[in-house]
Amino acid sequence: MPQTLNINQLTAPGTYVLEDVAGIIPADIASFNRCYLIGSSASGTAKTPTQVTSADDFVTKFGASPSLNSVKLFFNNLTNGILFFVKAAGVTAADFIDAIEDSFDPDVHEQGILIAPEAFQNLATSDRTSVATAMHDLCATEGFDWIAFVDSGPSPTIDTPAEAQTESANYTAERGHLAYFFPYVKDLSDNIVPPSAGVAAIALRRYRVEGFQQPPAGVKYPMRGVKDVAVTVKKSEQATVNPNGVNCIRKLPGFGVVVYGSRTRSASPYYKFVNTRIILSVFNRTLFTAFEDGGIIFSAVDGQGVLFTRIRQTAEAIAYRFWDGGAFFGAQPKDAFLVRCDRTNNTALDLESGIVRCDIYVAPVPTLERLLITTYRVAIDQVQQAAGAA
Repeated sequence: MPQTLNINQLTAPGTYVLEDVAGIIPADIASFNRCYLIGSSASGTAKTPTQVTSADDFVTKFGASPSLNSVKLFFNNLTNGILFFVKAAGVTAADFIDAIEDSFDPDVHEQGILIAPEAFQNLATSDRTSVATAMHDLCATEGFDWIAFVDSGPSPTIDTPAEAQTESANYTAERGHLAYFFPYVKDLSDNIVPPSAGVAAIALRRYRVEGFQQPPAGVKYPMRGVKDVAVTVKKSEQATVNPNGVNCIRKLPGFGVVVYGSRTRSASPYYKFVNTRIILSVFNRTLFTAFEDGGIIFSAVDGQGVLFTRIRQTAEAIAYRFWDGGAFFGAQPKDAFLVRCDRTNNTALDLESGIVRCDIYVAPVPTLERLLITTYRVAIDQVQQAAGAA
């Protein structure tokens, strides 16, 4: 059967049947399962993301490196995790920024978490800010939609929650593409290590087990391979800095060292939490891949709305899977998302210019950060009445 059919070229009388593909475009949910670590090393090719499968594999490929303890921390928390190491040409802020800006291609490197623990452990304050800005700008760039986990400065420099809050003010992320973590952790060999590699591994581990809609924090996933924190943060201190986007690493009795915060550096209430950013990043990438790979670009826009319907139904099918998987909030799909692609949002001028618009409204699931439980002491035989029950 021919794959293309031009009826004008078929001159003999008869019926001609062509099988083609229409309807909803099949789509796979985008992955968010890897970490990219920027650092320096004795060997290896600079600005070339290279997957390493263990600390030993890292040493084999890159030799001695100040980032080794971070690599160990990552694999202690996710043994079979996907970690790409990117060697900077040197150890200055300019070297790290160059590696961040020139090493990645969104068509080649899948979405993930970007970290540079070595930079934040060793550089001065202004240089740390420059590196963090470069990390954020890459993650927020169209086509990437990653997230950066930024460490505080080292504990001798940033050794109180108040100092962490002051430093964190240097970092902004309008739509939540950057999160800040304090303090450092002490590994089993008494090395003081920036926490970002451990936090990234915990995030990816939880995504595998429970889904990418979950926050990368909580006592269910204590940090492995560490025995203490470099700075103790009290609950009263966290109460002050947490609303300002300082994610504290705390040692909690009975649980060990725990990531106890999951906020971004966004001032917007719509991008306050890390999992909101991840949900939207995965959703956006899924839509992009479905339509980019689905062959819909350079299609004729018919006047009967067939193409509009195909686009709308494809987007609705993707959004439904996010709702059904627990990433969008709503008792019913109509509460969680709405897709519009018709003449109400596609003007004649846009269509004449080759533009079709599809507007998608979604409600990502919120994050349970604080649980309020109220108990009431009532008189005997008065429980139902006091509670207002029938």
